[in-house]
Amino acid sequence: MAVLILDAQTIRLPAKILHHQIPLSSTFTSFPSVPNTSSLSSCRQMRLNAPTQAGPCPDDPLRSHPRQLRSQQAALFLRHLGFWGHQLCEMRRMAVLPGKHTFPFILKACSNLKLLGLCKQVHSHVLKFGLDLDLHVVNGLVRGYSVAGSMGDARQVFDEMPESNLSIWTSMISGYAQNDCSNEALLLFNQMVADGFEPNGATLASVLSACAQQECLVLGERIEEFMRERGIELGVILGTAFVDMYAKNGAVAKAREVFHCMQEKNIATWNAMIHGLAVHGHGNEALRLFQKLEKEGTILNGITFVAALSACCHGGFLEEGRKIFNSMKTRYNIEPQIEHYGCMVDLLGRAGELVEAEQLIRNMAWKADVMIWGALLTACRKLGNIEIAERVVKEIVALDPDNHGVHVVLSNMYAEVRRWEDVLKLRKVMREGNLKKIPGSSLVDEGD
Repeated sequence: MAVLILDAQTIRLPAKILHHQIPLSSTFTSFPSVPNTSSLSSCRQMRLNAPTQAGPCPDDPLRSHPRQLRSQQAALFLRHLGFWGHQLCEMRRMAVLPGKHTFPFILKACSNLKLLGLCKQVHSHVLKFGLDLDLHVVNGLVRGYSVAGSMGDARQVFDEMPESNLSIWTSMISGYAQNDCSNEALLLFNQMVADGFEPNGATLASVLSACAQQECLVLGERIEEFMRERGIELGVILGTAFVDMYAKNGAVAKAREVFHCMQEKNIATWNAMIHGLAVHGHGNEALRLFQKLEKEGTILNGITFVAALSACCHGGFLEEGRKIFNSMKTRYNIEPQIEHYGCMVDLLGRAGELVEAEQLIRNMAWKADVMIWGALLTACRKLGNIEIAERVVKEIVALDPDNHGVHVVLSNMYAEVRRWEDVLKLRKVMREGNLKKIPGSSLVDEGD
């Protein structure tokens, strides 16, 4: 029988993880009051006109919202915060106190819409009704704070529980992993196992995500061994997590092995494999996998095209990249996002097609940011195209007036072709604007 021992001596966690201090938020000091509103939904009106009932029935309108409402209806529900506030008041007026089945459904709605303010508001009522130690309610609070990005609040709720169950541990670890707090996720997982909890599939998937971020290949391999000896099935979620973890750790062969062993795959599995192949120099294989995915008729998403375009960038496949990019709208009705344009600018820049890259940026439906202009400036520097570089620098400075690094890049380009007058003019502009290059700060990749 395998024992998953995850202390420092066994898995050799990086020192920055072992010595990391997890910050906690300050104690809750105030909560916004429940707003009053005269605009009530039909669901609320039906509930208020219904006969008084005891037991769990008053929770029914509350529990129906997170499960049944679409995003627009949920937004309307949250705009009228008085619905649930008034519902709670009505329950109290009828001598029916909210119980442990009431708040988890409200907190699920908070999680779905990622509203920190509302989560705090619900938390205040949880405290008032003395349900702050109920396992289901606490799990909802941890998840609600986590998806809203408030990990300090989530950790405070977690730490204040005298005893937690596996679901709460998993929610906390998952919250850390999803908020790029991989150090904390791995530390907490270590503590969970030390406290005698055996991880389930959801826990392991979150830990594998943290391993992918922190390049903890040894721990990922240990988890695979643990699963094999315990007979834990490698389903879609765990399989995808392993493919992603191995690929991001550079173990492409292992990622490929897991991918091909999976009996069932979803689009996230394909995306992880294609992207992993692309960034590790297997562009041809990545594109073959993308073409196979197209033939299977699987519904692609934006992440799929980022992975495929990345393969084209790393492999220098200009024509294939153009074809894939153009197919997004014409064939798949997917509107290219800023990250897709970024890949294409990078691809065109590497191929020396600077005029086409500039035109692509200017024709974007999205407003170009500093990073995408910076990618074009990098290509201009490598190819010595001062004319386009001058226009790009103006665009970057318009977006970020304090960005002095671009002036240095342009000054160096002038110097390389001995345009000394332009060098002096630009340096004068920098002096008058009190611009000094911050050491180690540059938009432009100085490598080849």
